[in-house]
Amino acid sequence: MNIIESEALELLEFYKIKKYLTELCYSNGAKQKASHISVFENHENLIVELNRVDELKNTLSGNSFFPDIQFEDFRKEASLLSLEGSMLTEEQFLLVKESTEISNTAIRFLKNRKQDLPNLSQLADELEDNKVIVVEIDRIIDFDAKVKNSASKELQKIRKELSEKKRESDIKFDRQVNELRKLGFIRDNEESFFNGRRTLAVLVEYKSEVSGFVHNKSETGKTIFIEPGSTISINNDIAELEIDERREINRILRELTDTLRPFAVQLKQYNDLLIELDFLRAKAKHAQLINATLPVISANSELKLNKAFHPILFLQNKELKKNTVPLNIHLNSKNHLVVISGPNAGGKSITLKTVGLLQTMLQSGLLVSVAENSVMSYFKHILIDIGDTQSIEHELSTYSARLKNMIAILKQVNSKTLVLMDEFGSGTDPELGGAMAEVVLEELVKSKTFGIITTHFPNVKLLANKLDGVLNGSMLFDLETLDPKYILTVGEPGSSYTFEVAERVGFPKDLIERAKQRIDTEKVDLNALLAEVQQQKTKLAEAVERTEHEEFLRKISKEKYEVLSTNFRDKIERERERKIELARLADFGQKYLRLMEEWNKNEDRKMVIKRFIDGITAETNKRKELAKQNKRDNFAEKKVARLKPLLKIGSKVKILNSTEIGIVESMKDEKVSITFGILKMTVNMENLELVKD
Repeated sequence: MNIIESEALELLEFYKIKKYLTELCYSNGAKQKASHISVFENHENLIVELNRVDELKNTLSGNSFFPDIQFEDFRKEASLLSLEGSMLTEEQFLLVKESTEISNTAIRFLKNRKQDLPNLSQLADELEDNKVIVVEIDRIIDFDAKVKNSASKELQKIRKELSEKKRESDIKFDRQVNELRKLGFIRDNEESFFNGRRTLAVLVEYKSEVSGFVHNKSETGKTIFIEPGSTISINNDIAELEIDERREINRILRELTDTLRPFAVQLKQYNDLLIELDFLRAKAKHAQLINATLPVISANSELKLNKAFHPILFLQNKELKKNTVPLNIHLNSKNHLVVISGPNAGGKSITLKTVGLLQTMLQSGLLVSVAENSVMSYFKHILIDIGDTQSIEHELSTYSARLKNMIAILKQVNSKTLVLMDEFGSGTDPELGGAMAEVVLEELVKSKTFGIITTHFPNVKLLANKLDGVLNGSMLFDLETLDPKYILTVGEPGSSYTFEVAERVGFPKDLIERAKQRIDTEKVDLNALLAEVQQQKTKLAEAVERTEHEEFLRKISKEKYEVLSTNFRDKIERERERKIELARLADFGQKYLRLMEEWNKNEDRKMVIKRFIDGITAETNKRKELAKQNKRDNFAEKKVARLKPLLKIGSKVKILNSTEIGIVESMKDEKVSITFGILKMTVNMENLELVKD
């Protein structure tokens, strides 16, 4: 049996995922792979595929280089090349050349990235790039898919002669046109083409005046299309040369085909490689669209979804600029089943479909829309029973169909099975259906099956509370507004809000009270209690969310304050340095102005020059001393930063250039109090050296 049945895939709308993928593919081969994507039956192959998609997604997301793999499938050309006696056309050769160039780039890229793309690079392990194909085709075919004149001397000779003949034909034809136009024998559109030959559009009344071969007549009968007699002979020569040209081209193409025939298998491998890369790129692009990641893949059965989104709903809401509420759920060997209850339209079914679709996507080699700290595993069977499966063709009732599904499910359940069942036990008398649901739930527990089940039956909720391995869950609901929150909470069952909804919509209160009296009082009390518990939990969740948000805002404010404070201190320091520099420049400027005045007044200019040189020397020495001081300060600062974490009360130290060892008594900022026997002294930290035992 398949890991997941096609009917289940239809219910999960997996076909929409296929459609997204197909649209992201470029080549027909990749599109075909995307439209037929299915779950992997081999666990090891699945892990490799997931890692390849993840590596490619990270490469694309990081704006790193990845080869352009837009190409047309060339498997047909590769297959034709492998047939003895075959011949490829100019267009086919150009396609093979361009595809080989793309393949060569991809192979070289993958071989050079083995360290950071270990899984992707495996695709090129058995392949080598091929320059011969490109060189040989480039020698014969030009960029317009035409055989080059240089392909052979014979072709060059034929084309030269052909060009001369055509030029001669054109001269004769143009001369004839000019003569007949003067005589008024031809129409304004004086020429046309038939069978590749130029013809004159001669007025029918002058046809006997123009010698030549009649090719056609207009529908009105007023125009005759005549090939002038003066060009017939030369046109015959041109036609013959064109036949010779085509024969020579075919000979060249056959020769080229024979040259490249040994590479037919390699070209098929290239085609397969490019299709696979195109397909993987589509998967990576799809992952980017839905913010998908690669969860931790556990060898044991486990399903821990954090911030999981239904990918189709996420894309739809994204287009509508609406939020999608994430799902959190955790199943493991200890708690492997969750029974979800609560009102209709609260999100129970979408929870099932989210889990089912994400698990199917993962096992089909696709990244899934969950947080990176999520954990998923490989299930041998994914069994789904969602919606009304009544079959008119087989005349089965809804309940009969559901029972048949249950039988099929129970035959395959074990710890490697994931079961998703909606409206568990529905379709028949509630009391009887509930009893059947209980025994099925017990069997699922015994078999260690993983699964999520939705129900309205109180007895199933109570049983779930008693059985080991089963947890109750509910969808959060606002009792005041009766609006669903689409948030799954695990720990207690949910209320159906039957009477609350009825009262909210204006149902007569006396009828509601009469309805309450007709059912078990304990059920009413339980339902009310569940509703109250859920409301309290909702308020608590909102309070926690508010507290977390306030804490987040406080953290942001603190970080913002620290950044602003640091910037402000830096600004003050820069301003101080700027003022010192301005004062220094002002002082230097005043000295320079005084020297200028003395230069103009004093006849003994040698003295002025000496004073100028002395001033420059003094300023230079001052700068050198300042640089030395800064160096000493930096050294001291670095030394303190290195020594401070190592010093503690009781540490043995000695003062630089001293042999006496002291004991650290206390420290404050960068001042250290030290005892040397009976002598105590305080020393700056940069002047100390730590003594190791």
